[in-house]
Amino acid sequence: MINFGFVQLLITFISLSYFLPSKPFIATQGDDLITHVCKNTEGFVFCHDTIYSDTRAIYARTDRFILAYMAFQKTLNYTIDIKDVYLPSEIKSFKDNGREPGILQGLENCLGKYDVVNGRLGHMLDELDSVTNYDFDKLSLEIEGEAHALVKKVSTVDRP
Repeated sequence: MINFGFVQLLITFISLSYFLPSKPFIATQGDDLITHVCKNTEGFVFCHDTIYSDTRAIYARTDRFILAYMAFQKTLNYTIDIKDVYLPSEIKSFKDNGREPGILQGLENCLGKYDVVNGRLGHMLDELDSVTNYDFDKLSLEIEGEAHALVKKVSTVDRP
């Protein structure tokens, strides 16, 4: 099944992105930036382990820009895997077994949405690399809306 921890992580880092131009993070009560941000998610261990699995984590402990870049890159890699590996496998399984046409249709619709989301995430990474970050805020809000809509849609699907 899709790990919605990544959706939560993405939403957290979208919120964090609004602070990118601000002053460097100053640790309070011994927390580094990663710990501080992950404490504000629903899945602290997931968030913490995901970020620290990256070799760049040592640099992200005090740098919001690097932390945001890592989060968006990890999210993009994960959503590409969902679109290219997980969803096609699930769709094939549903088709082969003639199971629940409503869920099959939902999975097929998700496949197209992941193209949109992955495109926006890629554009956001480009914006992080640009000098102006012109579209970053707009794209952040669009991705946040897509993530919330996906969670809402999946949570309302009738399950047997």
